[in-house]
Amino acid sequence: MKEFIKTKKVTYNLMSFTAFKALVLFSELSQSPKSYKEICDIFYNHPYLREQISIDTLRVYINSLKRFGCEIHRVKGEDKESRYVITSHPFELKYSKEQLQSALKVFKSLVKNMDIEELISMEEFFEKIGAYIADEDFINEAKKVSLLKDIDRELLKSLVDCCKRKDQIIITYTSPNSGTKKMELITDKIKIENSKIYLCGIGFEYKQYGTFLVNRIKAIDEIKFEKCMPEGLQEIEAIYELYNIKNPALESYETVIEQTEDKLVIKALTSNSFLLKQRLLSFGANCKIISPNDFKEEFISLLKDMKAGYYCG
Repeated sequence: MKEFIKTKKVTYNLMSFTAFKALVLFSELSQSPKSYKEICDIFYNHPYLREQISIDTLRVYINSLKRFGCEIHRVKGEDKESRYVITSHPFELKYSKEQLQSALKVFKSLVKNMDIEELISMEEFFEKIGAYIADEDFINEAKKVSLLKDIDRELLKSLVDCCKRKDQIIITYTSPNSGTKKMELITDKIKIENSKIYLCGIGFEYKQYGTFLVNRIKAIDEIKFEKCMPEGLQEIEAIYELYNIKNPALESYETVIEQTEDKLVIKALTSNSFLLKQRLLSFGANCKIISPNDFKEEFISLLKDMKAGYYCG
């Protein structure tokens, strides 16, 4: 202890090396099977160890782990070389099938009500838990529940950062109609809707605010230093009232301009009338459009067409 306080360094004299070497061996075998030669190389290149070990010394460390409850066997690989492998150990998390199913139900419920950064953290947390649970069914079910199973995690994190800065970016996007192409947009946010993850922003191709499935985005090709709005961008400003809805989650283009006990008056400024109509439809009878009149007439016509479609069906 005096040596550590004086030097602030961990040295050979400060460690129980039998225990430490056993832990190093456990860590390495937990990752993958290792041959005697591979273990020797690991010990020799370790910053604290730097020594060769004999096969008899290796057996001492293996027996130490076995006394702790590890099951270690020597098996031959395809290259005919023998390797040591840990088949089980007492540090695995053990739960009943019922407990694991309950955990999956909680996971399914949580992912529906998270923002994207919370979702990434939750997914990584479950992955870490899964690494310590010796239950393949649980791990496979957790992967099925995951909203990120078809998404490049690092690419998604980069898109989140772009949205925070409202970057203007060029992406490679696989469109179901026009195939793989380059798209330019000003990023706004990442949203989760109907168990799918979307990048939202103002697209230059159609000159309007749109949504893009993240699992169709293959790469961020460029982040532009200077931003500019698409030429010919036309925005609609709509005002509507919401009833019986307390503290709704507002979109980035929405602003509350009046609030009373029984209603909210909201102003929306967006270039995508289709998305705005979808948004208003989601409120059902609790929404009333105030202005502009031409947009109100379009919406009424949409409702009539929907009603006619249901009656024809």
